[in-house]
Amino acid sequence: MDRSDPVRVVVWMRDAPPPPDDPRSRVLDRLRELETDGAVDDVSVRVWGRYVDPPSDAPAGEEGPIQTRIAEFEAWADREDHSLEPAFGRCERTTMVSTDRREVIRLPLQCLAVYAGDRLVGVFPCSTGSGTETVADCIRRLGTEAIVDDE
Repeated sequence: MDRSDPVRVVVWMRDAPPPPDDPRSRVLDRLRELETDGAVDDVSVRVWGRYVDPPSDAPAGEEGPIQTRIAEFEAWADREDHSLEPAFGRCERTTMVSTDRREVIRLPLQCLAVYAGDRLVGVFPCSTGSGTETVADCIRRLGTEAIVDDE
């Protein structure tokens, strides 16, 4: 792992902080241990809802912060020949004020975005040609092997 760039993990989740008996709490606890042990340099938590409108072609800065992250995650997945589905599934929804259906992205309960410096190097969960890489896979890799390739 190239440690010249700080490795940071941004945890995106619904309902922060989760209840103590929730598996997401164990993920946060383990990430804090990895931070204390020096395997990662920073862990932060961000909250999102259940659904979000897909990123649009709007100029930079005109979308919300979650759409900006989703666009960043999608660009990473495209570069790596991965997919964010099914964790970031697209579906149609209606609102209480309209029967018009619109496409939204269903957000996972928990997602880890791993950065080396400012470079996004991993989004978990994701799908690869060989299967799914889970949040647990990410934590295992952070604790035992390189997740950031030397470039």
